[in-house]
Amino acid sequence: MEDGAAAAAAAAAVEAVSKVLGDDDLLDEILLCVGFPTTLVRAAAVCKRWLHHASDKAFLRRFRKLNPPRILGFYIQTFQGPSRFVPMLPQPPELAAAVRIVEGYSFGVANDADSFDYHEALVQDCRNGSVSTVLRSSRHGWGVSVGVHSPLCPERSIAIDRPLSPQQQHPQYRGAHGFLVLSREEKDGGLSYFCVLLENPMELDITSATNFTAHVFMLKDGVWCMVASATTRIDHWRRIQGMLVDNKLYMLATYIEITVLDLTNSTFSTIQCPQGVGHFMISRADDASSLYLIGVKEHQLGIWLHKGGSWSIVDTICLHEMCANLMMSDCRLKDAGISFLRMNYVGDNAEFVLLQMGRFMLYLDTRRRTLHTLYEMPQEEKYVDIIRIQPFMMIWPPTFHALKCDPTSNAM
Repeated sequence: MEDGAAAAAAAAAVEAVSKVLGDDDLLDEILLCVGFPTTLVRAAAVCKRWLHHASDKAFLRRFRKLNPPRILGFYIQTFQGPSRFVPMLPQPPELAAAVRIVEGYSFGVANDADSFDYHEALVQDCRNGSVSTVLRSSRHGWGVSVGVHSPLCPERSIAIDRPLSPQQQHPQYRGAHGFLVLSREEKDGGLSYFCVLLENPMELDITSATNFTAHVFMLKDGVWCMVASATTRIDHWRRIQGMLVDNKLYMLATYIEITVLDLTNSTFSTIQCPQGVGHFMISRADDASSLYLIGVKEHQLGIWLHKGGSWSIVDTICLHEMCANLMMSDCRLKDAGISFLRMNYVGDNAEFVLLQMGRFMLYLDTRRRTLHTLYEMPQEEKYVDIIRIQPFMMIWPPTFHALKCDPTSNAM
């Protein structure tokens, strides 16, 4: 009797599970709760039905909204040496393997010990699991070649010579004023890659000291194709930074305005910054017609949204108080000095900001209003300035593997 009761209970349990997992709507809700793309891929391998649900585009949009791609770590470059990967800790066990793969990935730059030439790959852009680099050479300077790397899918990596502008054919030409490698996420989740050359032709025409020409190239089938070229006047030049949103290139060329190049018609325009914004950076918004600006002035961080041609303040955060509280909880920071606080990177939708305070890199979550120490530069490094930092995110959408034809694979 006991064996019969146990068998009946087991059969009832199987039937209950089958009813639950046989409900398509309920199965979607269960898959939404797995939390990580890596876990979703493993769940999709259960059977063809689960794979069909997990790879559905509408489901993936819901999954990403509830479980946005996680930051695995950051590529940091200082004045000493090439970019290096620093894991963001702690990480959940489900992502430990992915972190180890990225940490062990090499950009494949080899140097001959008997040669006076030195080469190093420097990270320029990092988006959706893809890392764009330029090769710096002691002989040839910046941008000998451009690399597009996918540490989690190494077979996708490519290397290509950087594009040349028409002016670079002139015998008196001595180099571009600015050089950027950027990526743009397309609607299908794929990435497009761009090179931006910003030139000042003063060496060819001494009357054009403030005229700059931007040449924008797009990588198509392994070839750089020029998609836009235009000239504008830029006074009070600052170090070039850029961001691609839809068909517009936003450049922080001065301290008072944002220079915008429309790639569809090769025309320039400008967006005046809010008054009293201080040192600022810009960030993508979900709405391609909008733009976030994040400014830091006197330890006050402000977040503005540009929409419909005007700015509106979204939030303000007192960094002085947050840093003081962090220094009290982390004894390593006691000599860092809040007065040397500066901004290095801003995430999409202004969701996070990376700040540097002395030898320490700090991670500010603007939504949760939390601040913690991300990285401490080694004491032996002579220079403490970080000149570039790029976060590395999990790939999206995840890559699902096709299931072999097996009659039992549809059992659930």
